Amino acid sequence: MPPSEVKIAVWGSGPIYEAALRACLRNDVEIAEVHDCDVLLLANYTRILKAADRAIPRVGALCFHPSPLPKHRGRDAVYWTVKMNDPTCGVSWFWIDDGIDTGDVAGTVEVARPDVRPRELYEETLVPLGEMLLDTLLAQFKRGVFSRFPQDERLATYEPPRPKPAATLAAATES
Repeated sequence: MPPSEVKIAVWGSGPIYEAALRACLRNDVEIAEVHDCDVLLLANYTRILKAADRAIPRVGALCFHPSPLPKHRGRDAVYWTVKMNDPTCGVSWFWIDDGIDTGDVAGTVEVARPDVRPRELYEETLVPLGEMLLDTLLAQFKRGVFSRFPQDERLATYEPPRPKPAATLAAATES
């Protein structure tokens, strides 16, 4: 593909999805249908991407993760970052493979973690970091550079889903 002609499809929802769309527009990157894309961006896309869907984009599927991978793999990374009182927080954009949050990292940013609740951490710190990092990656894509750095499995952690609130558990057991 000639540099500067990268086509991106974006799947997802919420603040990071909106940030990804803004980054594409700001970087003059064409937003395409998935069947005609070089990169499929997954921005708060909560399903496991099937192999057939991973094979559609010409370069690959790139996913946002709200932690500096390989730390806090799993769907509740922000909750565990706060719950475990991590001194830092961060984001990663990584290439989807057949594992859960195990693909090569395109880019990651780590900063000191503010002392806030998970929602504020996500919305006020992690989404802006993810958007800033995506700006950098999109500029690289336009030059034909698609970085891939393997995750260090020795540093990997996988966190379970967050526990359900006690009120929800009580209601569920009464039914």
